[in-house]
Amino acid sequence: MVVYLDVLFAVNALMDGVTLLAAAALGGVRAGRIRWLAASALGGGYAVLAAVLPALSALPVRLLAGVGLCAAAFGGKPAFGRVCALYFVVAASFAGLAAALGVATGRKLLFGAGYYVSVPFRVLLLAAAAGYALSGVLLRGDALHGPLRREVERLIIRFDGREREVRLLHDTGNSLTEPASGRPALVLGRTAADSLLGAQIRQAWAGTKDAAACLAALPPETASRFGLLPYRAVGVESGLLLYFRPDSVRRADGTVLDCVCAIGPDSIGQGAYDGLIGV
Repeated sequence: MVVYLDVLFAVNALMDGVTLLAAAALGGVRAGRIRWLAASALGGGYAVLAAVLPALSALPVRLLAGVGLCAAAFGGKPAFGRVCALYFVVAASFAGLAAALGVATGRKLLFGAGYYVSVPFRVLLLAAAAGYALSGVLLRGDALHGPLRREVERLIIRFDGREREVRLLHDTGNSLTEPASGRPALVLGRTAADSLLGAQIRQAWAGTKDAAACLAALPPETASRFGLLPYRAVGVESGLLLYFRPDSVRRADGTVLDCVCAIGPDSIGQGAYDGLIGV
């Protein structure tokens, strides 16, 4: 079989890109566009090298290459180990699907350490789309709430000399960010926020749930640490949440989380936890 290296590179860059996206969707993790493109290109390059040097197709090398691709796409994220494991699960699923399609069509889809189009290109696209739908879209975020990750995380929030430990539920639907900086926003119930922010701030929002009115009622020196966060929710076309910039937010292992804290309804989760945090 004649193998064209440029086609081999393009096909495997495409397939690795889809695999990374599916793993990210399954694990509820966002893949940065630049890092995702770089990792996809690395995957295509590895497939070409493995075709030229067959020793690189050995299983240990392929495993190391997979870890390298995950590091390029997701390195530095707290969920790296989980997403890396999901990447290998998705990659194995794709390879099995490609092998089955190859048997069904009497053609060869797998070559060396990657894929090669020896069937019409639309067949390969169909395989990629089907695999992505099964592992990345239909199961989006499910791995967050299974044995691979705790649902509730404890954080210690410090603001203006006061400190409180809160229990926050991991919510893949929470994608709130501070408009100015883009920092992620966790959401605290009012009960949890009350004990952290003090009497002066509680007085400002007493009797109203309007975030803009609360901000306007704060003393100027205090209001500089607060802001308004636009949001959308089921049954609510749009709205605003009052948020504040804490002194610090620490995870249980001592690492610092760079985020802001939005103030939500009086109670979240019927008291089972104090708020919500994204991924």
